[in-house]
Amino acid sequence: MDIKFNINFMDIYDRKNYKKLIILGVILLSIGFYCISRKSVGINIFSWGIALCFLYGAWLAFKEVNELNKYAPRSQVNKMRIRCLAFFVVALLLFAFPKQVNMVLSILLGAYVIYIEVKYYMSSRKYVGYTFGTWNIVKLILGILLIISPLFLTKFLVSILSFIAIIFGINFIAAGIRLGNN
Repeated sequence: MDIKFNINFMDIYDRKNYKKLIILGVILLSIGFYCISRKSVGINIFSWGIALCFLYGAWLAFKEVNELNKYAPRSQVNKMRIRCLAFFVVALLLFAFPKQVNMVLSILLGAYVIYIEVKYYMSSRKYVGYTFGTWNIVKLILGILLIISPLFLTKFLVSILSFIAIIFGINFIAAGIRLGNN
């Protein structure tokens, strides 16, 4: 069951949209600067954005499951419904407990990274061709850091996304002003 999206942004830089572009740029700039200045609010906004993505994904998946209910086997439909329900539960948890869910996910990701790197180290000791290099040590340290400081990754992602929002905000404001002046 593949979902294909067709989003057309061909007319976004049209002259009639210059005010909307400026407003979108100002909104992105304000969100970006606010999230950089207050990391805890940035974590909430980041988590709520991910929760909205999960909700949208669950809605699309439920829609597809309901359309395929007549044609697909019942076992496959039930598996898809369970996945949709999992998306919905994760979205609700991200809305209700954003910091706690991010902490749990960071700890799980850190444990997974450490497990993979230790497994790779054990296999590299047996064979001459495998080497445990600097990049593997960096990943191991990152896994330990994710377990020790669970919100490190989330704060880092919030900083990156805030800078991206600021860059896009400046771009949209500049494009809106340029379209307005033409």
